[in-house]
Amino acid sequence: MNLQGRDRGWRAVAAFFAANVLFAAGLFSHAFLYNFYLDALGRGEGVMGVAAAALTGGGLVALAPAGAALDRWGARRIYLAGTGLAASGLAWGAVAESTVWIYAAAALAGAGAASWRVVQGPILMAVAGPGIRSRAFSWNVGLLLGFGAAWTAVSGQVPAWLTSATGASTLAGLRLALLLGAAGTLLGGLVFLRVPATGPASVGDPDAITSGSRSDRAPLSVSPRVRTLVGWIFVWMAGAALVLPFFNLYFLRVHGMDVDRIGVLFGGVQAVTALFVLAGGELAQRVGPRRAFVGWMVVFPVAVAGLGLGLPLVAAILLFAVQGLVPPATNPLLDEIVLDEAEPEAHGAASSWRNGATELSGLIGAATGGFVLQHASFEVLFGLAATMALVGGVALALRFRATPAQDPAPVRSG
Repeated sequence: MNLQGRDRGWRAVAAFFAANVLFAAGLFSHAFLYNFYLDALGRGEGVMGVAAAALTGGGLVALAPAGAALDRWGARRIYLAGTGLAASGLAWGAVAESTVWIYAAAALAGAGAASWRVVQGPILMAVAGPGIRSRAFSWNVGLLLGFGAAWTAVSGQVPAWLTSATGASTLAGLRLALLLGAAGTLLGGLVFLRVPATGPASVGDPDAITSGSRSDRAPLSVSPRVRTLVGWIFVWMAGAALVLPFFNLYFLRVHGMDVDRIGVLFGGVQAVTALFVLAGGELAQRVGPRRAFVGWMVVFPVAVAGLGLGLPLVAAILLFAVQGLVPPATNPLLDEIVLDEAEPEAHGAASSWRNGATELSGLIGAATGGFVLQHASFEVLFGLAATMALVGGVALALRFRATPAQDPAPVRSG
């Protein structure tokens, strides 16, 4: 690709990144503040849990329709529709007081967030040429992680600042902070309008992000090879899902850390992870996403299994940080691989399948991990997670070896 084409690709990708970072403002502020808002309303933990489940449930319900609609009407329309749904749900949730409306608002926000996730990969495939594509996939995740940490930190300060500056109540301060986050999500949709309607000509369909072309296929149908790939991705991701919700308890119960220290640890690890994800994009661009995944694949089972060996705190923190790098680093690689193996006119369907594997692995993995931890120990939980990840990772590595020609030639320079 010539320099002018590459510049156009980066300009489109940069506009897309800016839209995503703003879109995520509402999601991260909601994730951090909403339980505090419900507590200020006098709602108990049961309502908080159901509201979180409604957010996830709304996303699960929306995944399939979003993918089918993307292939029929194009990713641009679905991104904007997702922005409207998410911003509306987040804003509604910030003012809702009835329990029923709280749940309904959460489901609406979840549907919008899921629609937004479904379009990520197809849009990047359209606007980023082969010379920058793997970087773009990883940078998208890395920037969301980094800015997500910033949005979380800022959202924690806004209610107190608003209360101090305006004399408003704690409830009003939380409500205004949540509304500001929703406004950020809406602004992300407006910025997305600046993303050029066409990507580099080398990508394929030049109107891939503006109009769909899938009229002669059954909705959500993908090839058998894509279904098999997604199945093994589910197994791989289930390994991480088993342990992710319980690391806070691990450091509290096994190592006796205070809650505030655990919070600092988690925030620091997320910031470091964002940097490694950006670096992982460079690696993937140079060696190809399949080879990069195989390299990362070995790391997670070893690190998680090591956490079950009763190591000192410093070693446990190191292994926790190492295993935490792998899911964010490999997720964009797997996104790119799935879409690379799917037909361009079925990118929406493939993205729905891929995101469905993510959501289901999270739900099933978290529930199973809680059951294992209740009836066994952290050692058993970490061993099971390492085994699941190893089985899924090896299966994917063998599958990539059977189809090595799918990766582009390694890129040796910018």
